Amino acid sequence: MTMNQLPRMAIGTIQPNADSQRMLWALNECLNQQGLNVQNFSAHPAKTACCGEQDLCQGPVRTLDNWLLSERSCQELFWRTTRFADMAIVSGRYDTIQQPVRPSLNTLCEQLDLARIVVLDASQMDSCLIPDRPESIDGILIDHLSPNDSLQHWQVIFEALWNTPVLGSLNRPVNTAPIEKRPQQVTISTDQRQHLGQILNRTLDLKRLLQITRRHQLAAPTHPLFTKRPEQNRIRIAVALDEAFPCQCPDTLDLFESFGASLHEFSPLRSDSLPHNTDLVYISCGHLDSMAEKLARNVCLHQALHNYVNRGGHIYAECDGLAYLCKEISYSMGETIPMVGLLPTTAKLQPQAVAAIPQETQLMEDSWFGKQGTQLRTYWNPRWQLTSSPVIKPLALTTSGASIVIQHQQVIGNLTHLDLLAHPEYLPTILTPAAHYLSTSS
Repeated sequence: MTMNQLPRMAIGTIQPNADSQRMLWALNECLNQQGLNVQNFSAHPAKTACCGEQDLCQGPVRTLDNWLLSERSCQELFWRTTRFADMAIVSGRYDTIQQPVRPSLNTLCEQLDLARIVVLDASQMDSCLIPDRPESIDGILIDHLSPNDSLQHWQVIFEALWNTPVLGSLNRPVNTAPIEKRPQQVTISTDQRQHLGQILNRTLDLKRLLQITRRHQLAAPTHPLFTKRPEQNRIRIAVALDEAFPCQCPDTLDLFESFGASLHEFSPLRSDSLPHNTDLVYISCGHLDSMAEKLARNVCLHQALHNYVNRGGHIYAECDGLAYLCKEISYSMGETIPMVGLLPTTAKLQPQAVAAIPQETQLMEDSWFGKQGTQLRTYWNPRWQLTSSPVIKPLALTTSGASIVIQHQQVIGNLTHLDLLAHPEYLPTILTPAAHYLSTSS
């Protein structure tokens, strides 16, 4: 059996209000300076949108959500996305109390056989007040070390009380440039990242860290979901991709291709037509709050989408993609901007970012999106609220009774991001070509 011996670790906090992000930036910088290609994973869903944080490091961060994904799917996603990596880091927060509807970094450690590294905030500790030792722990990193404190002081304490090595530390920031905060992510400049890496590099015991993370092995999945299928009835998918809609889930696109689909990009900002012989249009989440006026000006593509649907074409749109297809979008101050108009409703943008809400629901009737009774486990982001419309058909509801998946003609809109790795049962239906292929492009 093939084994994955990639060095891999979980990094998380256990203290109230502690944050491991600063340490992640520093550690990624140290590893990159050693020539190691690091694949980062986040063990929690996005906090304010369906897109995960994408700036913890220098490359894209994948989400490993074991509430959403089965153990096999988590292992397969991890196995597949670390094929060309030198190191894997899964970040999150270690559970002190198990939550029934929440991803668990502890569980991922068991499923993926991860070394467990705890980030401790020195500003929340003193020699007489340290946290209880977690059940399983392989190493410690200390953050926010004061100028009057020393790493050796904490190394002695934790070696004695926890029997666990302290592998490195970061000093408490003093007179540093502020970290820029944005609604969907937290980011720092390259200079700030490099500065953090230089600080950690002075104390990091990289040799011991690599020894700890190389002890673990993971067996390859026995029946990979991404196995290439025969290209029968090959379906052509037009994927919206530009500055307005950059948030395509790479795992979803890879699954489309593994099931025999071919992918063809178009730009809602600039394209005046859809790719030739499109069978399905796929529009995921994006930046409609800042790009709406530019999108509204591309009336040629709006007409092309109407022509495509009038000829029987299928469109699947999520979150901002759904709002883009509405008659108009409305802001909290009352401003409205006309959109494509394929969904006869107004999408109202909520004035404040809200956390994604776990949802378990099912389809209420058959459609080309899926069969009645098909289960759906996902995160609902109430970023958009839709005005009621008698002609729009609800296909699935939230636990509070709000429409979460809707249909009008051959357009399916979803106010969540459908993770197809969690729901491969949707793929055969979604990727079944329409009753007839379109003979000409819009």
